[in-house]
Amino acid sequence: MIAKLRPTLRQVFSFSLLGLLLGLAVLFYLVLHGLEKTLLRSSERYRDLASREVAQQVTAYLNEAPMAVTHFEQEVKYGLIDPRKTDSVEQGLLSLLLANDNISEATLTYANSTGKGQTANLVIDQASAGQLAVLRSTTVGEFISKKTWFNGSQFVSQSVILRGNPTAGATASTPVIPSVDPTAHYTFQTAVYDDYGQLISTDLHWSQLDEGLPEVKRRVEVSVQKTIEDSHAHFAGVLRVGLMKSQIDQAVRIHITDQTEGDPHLIFLCDNQGRLITGFGNRDIVAVSGIDLRVVADDMPVMVTRALQEPALKDIDNDRPLAATSFSLGNKVYLCTFRYLPGTQDWIVGIVVPRDFYLGTLLQVRQQVLLASLTLIVVIVVAGGLIIRGVVRSHSLILKETTKMNEFEFSPTHNSSYLRDVGEVLVGLERAKTAMRAMSKYVPVNLVRQLYNQGEEPVLGGKSCELSVLFTDIKDFTAFAESVAPEELAKILGLYLQVMAKTIQGEKGTIDKYIGDAVMTFWNAPEAVPDHEILACRAALHCREALQRLYDSPDWRNAPRFETRFGLHRCVATVGHFGAPDRLNYTAIGDGINLASRLEGLNKYYGTHIIASERIHAAAKDKFEFRLLDRVAVKGKSEGIVIHELLAERAEEKSRPELVELYEQAFASYQNGDFETALKLLERQDEDAPSRVLAHRCREFLTNPPCNWNGIHVFDWK
Repeated sequence: MIAKLRPTLRQVFSFSLLGLLLGLAVLFYLVLHGLEKTLLRSSERYRDLASREVAQQVTAYLNEAPMAVTHFEQEVKYGLIDPRKTDSVEQGLLSLLLANDNISEATLTYANSTGKGQTANLVIDQASAGQLAVLRSTTVGEFISKKTWFNGSQFVSQSVILRGNPTAGATASTPVIPSVDPTAHYTFQTAVYDDYGQLISTDLHWSQLDEGLPEVKRRVEVSVQKTIEDSHAHFAGVLRVGLMKSQIDQAVRIHITDQTEGDPHLIFLCDNQGRLITGFGNRDIVAVSGIDLRVVADDMPVMVTRALQEPALKDIDNDRPLAATSFSLGNKVYLCTFRYLPGTQDWIVGIVVPRDFYLGTLLQVRQQVLLASLTLIVVIVVAGGLIIRGVVRSHSLILKETTKMNEFEFSPTHNSSYLRDVGEVLVGLERAKTAMRAMSKYVPVNLVRQLYNQGEEPVLGGKSCELSVLFTDIKDFTAFAESVAPEELAKILGLYLQVMAKTIQGEKGTIDKYIGDAVMTFWNAPEAVPDHEILACRAALHCREALQRLYDSPDWRNAPRFETRFGLHRCVATVGHFGAPDRLNYTAIGDGINLASRLEGLNKYYGTHIIASERIHAAAKDKFEFRLLDRVAVKGKSEGIVIHELLAERAEEKSRPELVELYEQAFASYQNGDFETALKLLERQDEDAPSRVLAHRCREFLTNPPCNWNGIHVFDWK
């Protein structure tokens, strides 16, 4: 399970590259998102500050009316103004307008009261009621004084225009005309009966200055009113001070014009029902909305119309004085701030602005960063792909070379990599392969493979194993070696042993050692080999054929053809590592190994090429043709063994040679002691070397019969 979860180098690089790209994307998102949040918080603070400034300006303007009321009230209290004398009142009201250009009107509605100043007991004497108002004319330096009184039967009024120095008196007057009871006006009624002694603020209402004009031409103002008492704390009337709405509009517009050119902030006053108090131009129209006057702006911007529909607007009050919201309009997002305006009829300062005003530069930067990021990502992907491709290729080269080494394929290659460290690894692997190729010329490759697969180091010791052993030797090689130069000898012997080794290894044999021109080989170790007797026989025959091809090739030149003799035996021997602890030799030792060497030497006595023991014959007789050669006791042995001559691989349709059949018949007679019969059979094939040897032996035994004949020929030489 763990092995399945182990990633490849390509996967590691791919995931790393993907992680890098995701990291960059997250980093860009966090940075840009953080900047966006920072800018939006800054914009919210800016709108909050702007709405606060507008609220302060509007509040400061509206506070001018209460200040005028307080001033008039103080003058009455200290007797500077006598509310019972119209001239004194007129001068007092006029002084308010002269002191403050923002005041549009100052009006005192008076009447005698029989009450004690308590609202519930206050009774107004209608005959004593009247009103005195000083209004600011539209003509600069001109004021209008309007008086209303009860003439015994009805209320009448007359206006006087004051020009030049107002204190000089009236300069023009209008006829007396019928009027209405001023104490019936709601401002008087509210101040006297509902909020006696309290300062009362009104919402927008028509200016008294434009009384009688059509509504489309009338101006709008706001006012405050309060009951006034004389210096004796008796009810004197209700004072009303008015301010023109145009000045409120001007206060908002001044803040707008103070902004930088191209600033898209839209600032306005409204109520929580989404009705405008201030407009956006000279064409603003005021109309009755419910019981209030509100602006109907013909050129109201669509974003303001949308802002006035925000649900947050309805929740703005003195307890929740501030709210920030946003909305989408078309393909743009707008930010909006609402601030409650205390001291008013629940008026609210509104600011709306496109979000792009704050984020425009950031959005451009984001587009540029996004484009740069995409370009960078493409570059990273392409470069990363090329790097991954190069690294994976280099890794594949290393993996390929190590796999070949694991499979004991040490042929040289010429791999290279543009990565220096990978190149060094490949060079190191080539050097290791060179060392292994050199080692394989001294040590059996199968042995090294076995030790490698088992993860073991060679140690002194061995184990018993059944082997097929082959010894080879060249006839009269010593005499040849003495007749040629050492360089030539090495070259010729190298060609010879190369053919022998290639053929033997092709038949899965393990070459134990070279002893000059001799070769010692065994099968079934270090790796088990099935039918190793057959492989050993086949190797001997193929070596002989391969040598004939070598002798016929141009590489052999004029060198003599060697006659190679082979000895084959199957035995149980001890196979392992022998020698000193720091210098080992992998080999096989045992009596059977010596016997195989003795069998190879017997070839020169019988004139044969390949002699095999009975154990080899028993295992391989179904695959190869053998000749029963003799029963012998090699030097150092008293027991006899049967030996055979290996002739060729068996062919089903081919019969055995006649001389082999005659030899084996003669050998059977020889074993029975019938030397004469055996000699007669052998005399007809004098060209066969083993037949000549056996015939010569029969002649000697006919001349000197052996004692205690057992059919075993004993050799006293190696």
